[in-house]
Amino acid sequence: MDYSLPRESRESREVARRRTRALVAVALPLLITGVLLAFLLLAAHGPGGRWWTVAGMLAAFGLLGFTFLNRHLRFLPAALLLWALGTTVASFDGWVLESRGLDITCTVLKKDSRIETSTSTDSSGHTTTNSTTYYDYRLDCPGGRPAAMTSTTDAGSVDRPLQVVYDPAGRIDPEPARGNGATTAWVPGSLIAAAVVVGAGRELFVRKRW
Repeated sequence: MDYSLPRESRESREVARRRTRALVAVALPLLITGVLLAFLLLAAHGPGGRWWTVAGMLAAFGLLGFTFLNRHLRFLPAALLLWALGTTVASFDGWVLESRGLDITCTVLKKDSRIETSTSTDSSGHTTTNSTTYYDYRLDCPGGRPAAMTSTTDAGSVDRPLQVVYDPAGRIDPEPARGNGATTAWVPGSLIAAAVVVGAGRELFVRKRW
């Protein structure tokens, strides 16, 4: 800071810098989220399918990492945005099924269950093991689609009817019919809003960096 300038000039420059940093703190979460959503929409509607999802995750998480490492986003806004991006990816299939999915009644021809186990170790050496049960269904549906479905919920029994929602474009895996992901759109939306408010508020009102 140039202390040779009059006090009023120094203060006005500092206010201008804070406003600029606040605008950046608002724009970056929206930009990064927009990049991810653009790729997810290509995955749902354009050629290439799931490869767009992978590309979108690489682009969005890469941008987030770059902006954080270069101190354009502080830790708490970056953490909130990371959480928001994760929930967006996890919920997107449900949003697509909510918007264009078709509900049909199928008959369960065969049902199998399997357990998949994953193990992770944190930086302190603590090991955590998680097990997830998957249910694989072979279905008889009007029109022949879908012919199979995998779910983490025990949704039906053999020779019994099962309500299924499926994507007529074949981009999204079918699911048991229930309230889908659009009802949880407020979760990533709230996290993004929190990242914007915390980031901009920190730049405008907090002198100490955190």
